[in-house]
Amino acid sequence: MNILFKNGNIVTMDRNMPKAEAMIIEGNKFKYVGTLVGAYEAMEDEDYKEVELEGKMVIPGLNDSHMHFLHYAKGLRSVNLIGTKSIKEIKERMYESIVNRESGDLSWIEGEGWNHDYFEDVKRFPTKFDLDEISETVPMLVMRACFHVGALNSTGLKLMGINKETAPQFGDLVEVLPDGEPNGIIKERLLDDVKTKISTLNLEIMKEIIIAAQEKAWQQGLTSVQSDDIGYTPNYDYDLLFTCFRELEESGKLKIRISEQCLLTDKISVEKFFEKGYYYWWGTEKARVSCVKILSDGSLGARTAALRSEYKDDSTTKGIEMFTQEALNELVLSSHKNSCPVAIHAIGDRAVEMALDAIDNGQRMYPGKSLRDSIVHCQITDEGLLNRIRDLKVLTLVQPIFIDYDMNIVESRVGIELTESSYAWKTMMEKGIHTSFGTDCPVEAFNTMPNLYTAVTRKNISGKDKKVFLPKEKMNMEEALRAYTIEGAYASGEEKIKGSISAGKLADFVVLNKDLFNLNDEEEILETKVLETYFDGELVYKL
Repeated sequence: MNILFKNGNIVTMDRNMPKAEAMIIEGNKFKYVGTLVGAYEAMEDEDYKEVELEGKMVIPGLNDSHMHFLHYAKGLRSVNLIGTKSIKEIKERMYESIVNRESGDLSWIEGEGWNHDYFEDVKRFPTKFDLDEISETVPMLVMRACFHVGALNSTGLKLMGINKETAPQFGDLVEVLPDGEPNGIIKERLLDDVKTKISTLNLEIMKEIIIAAQEKAWQQGLTSVQSDDIGYTPNYDYDLLFTCFRELEESGKLKIRISEQCLLTDKISVEKFFEKGYYYWWGTEKARVSCVKILSDGSLGARTAALRSEYKDDSTTKGIEMFTQEALNELVLSSHKNSCPVAIHAIGDRAVEMALDAIDNGQRMYPGKSLRDSIVHCQITDEGLLNRIRDLKVLTLVQPIFIDYDMNIVESRVGIELTESSYAWKTMMEKGIHTSFGTDCPVEAFNTMPNLYTAVTRKNISGKDKKVFLPKEKMNMEEALRAYTIEGAYASGEEKIKGSISAGKLADFVVLNKDLFNLNDEEEILETKVLETYFDGELVYKL
């Protein structure tokens, strides 16, 4: 039976019809969007039921253009270290986890979410010496909020084969003491490898945690996510991941759309991926391949983001370049050869420059493919880099919520001049760059209203005093919602089937308790609640 939703304040994100008061759902798609009179005419002589929207605001289902959904789901079982104010507090929380587990359980314990910049005792990374005070028998890994730096205890180091003799082969990815002995701190690709090696996920656990995580996503109005998940499976097992998605969909339990940003770490793994039969847009409307993900540098908070110049607050480093330019070029070429776009994680200006050089090379070597390559994060930029992004038609997948923390550190890291031209999302849009919103969850929570708030106000959420960061980059609400809906669909190549409330598109939409275009105060954005979330025309969440 068809469903008529009437008397709504429907913001469609469709420029051919920006507003509507009624819409009809047939099956899992919008059949009609427009006036109520037109809706009744369209439903003449047909069976239907009516749903009264009572003037409430309706928007398309929100789309997080870059996150780590499986990591978030898995993290629901990890020790929560978010908000810890000291290394002492990290130790207390980790110790509590050990005390509460079964006697004799020597399996790995993972904690995540600490940020040393918030520590009130010493502003440093925890080390094996700190963790060894908790346990010398239970292996432990605690990860910084950015997930580019982590620390192992001595047992964990031993199990991973990281010691004085092997440390040199990892270069800057392992911190060592003056005598060459590892201090427990590991970074970037090595941390990723450790995470996959210690993963306890199997098919049934993955199904269970994804079902739990999608319910959390509905509460935020998320009906689509573009997610980097392969690195959180045991030994990068993407076959297991896609089997999980398929079986969940076949059982009718997958009720969120996942566009997989496939993290592949070298040319051989990229080629093997395509040889096994995967390709761009492989999959279904609920789970498909959208790009090859490449991690080219680290994070600003950990000073591993690759900069052109030395860090202003640490002249000994320019960050970490995960690949040489030649190796990065090869990765992009391998993906382009198979008609698949790339999404390159690049935070520092040097990393952005290298990403653009690799994409430029790929476009010249395989002209005419018109692939939607993107840069994930794209934080530290200048006018020249932004113009190159525009000219190469590269997309940007940005995270407004990042400024809540980064506004406190960016100037000290890169200087005032480079700060002024960074986090430039308004400028990107004005230049015609396709820009979409994500959260990088679980680096940040995937809560949608704080993300909109920081984009529109450029204000912080945490802390005692409100500050405005680079106010010239404030976006208006229409721009911000576009970045969270239709632009997100464009980023995964799916704008023809979702991203707006338009006849023929998938019926994913959200009902809000406030009109985001008519608020008395911008602080009300943070008070806005999702009342209902619909996926495939089905009510999956109700407040």
